[in-house]
Amino acid sequence: MKSTVRFAFTLFLFLVLAAGGRKVQHFGLSKSIPSADSRTVSPGQLQLWFTQAPQEGSVTIRLVDSGGDLVGTGDPVRNSEDPQLMEVDVPSVLDAGAYTVMWRGIGDDGHVVRDEYGFEVTPES
Repeated sequence: MKSTVRFAFTLFLFLVLAAGGRKVQHFGLSKSIPSADSRTVSPGQLQLWFTQAPQEGSVTIRLVDSGGDLVGTGDPVRNSEDPQLMEVDVPSVLDAGAYTVMWRGIGDDGHVVRDEYGFEVTPES
């Protein structure tokens, strides 16, 4: 009987430790170019890397200037070599000032995630 209890306890402990060792990574932004709170010259493209490959067609990326106006960009495109990277062309040179990138996407779990970050465009020399 003691060996059965010991085995059950050992199995239980193993399962608890094994489950605790795996981290569930929720869908979100892992890095970007331009990066959050950075200062840069006008970018020709926004690049957003997510913690998971977003569901097909679920990503929207908007660029907003300091006056709250939407800046025209291309549509988000998945990078052909990295499924976690979404890219958006910025077809015009941005004026110096603060900008906000607003994004939305859906990961593996099906939950919609929205967030934003800012960066500053500096005058080109």
